[in-house]
Amino acid sequence: MSKVITLFSADIDRYLDEHDKSELSRIIWKMEQLKAADTDPNQQSFEITDDILMYPESEVIK
Repeated sequence: MSKVITLFSADIDRYLDEHDKSELSRIIWKMEQLKAADTDPNQQSFEITDDILMYPESEVIK
């Protein structure tokens, strides 16, 4: 399930203090880093099947 949330600068300035703005900035930065990792071809991907961590090339890591 995906949702789009729009944050307006005026609302951020009006409702958030400096600490909250800093936290929001940190969260947005972290999300951007995670999105970049998702599209990085050098990232490894694994699947969990029957409580076993599986590497796509059928290598089993227990």
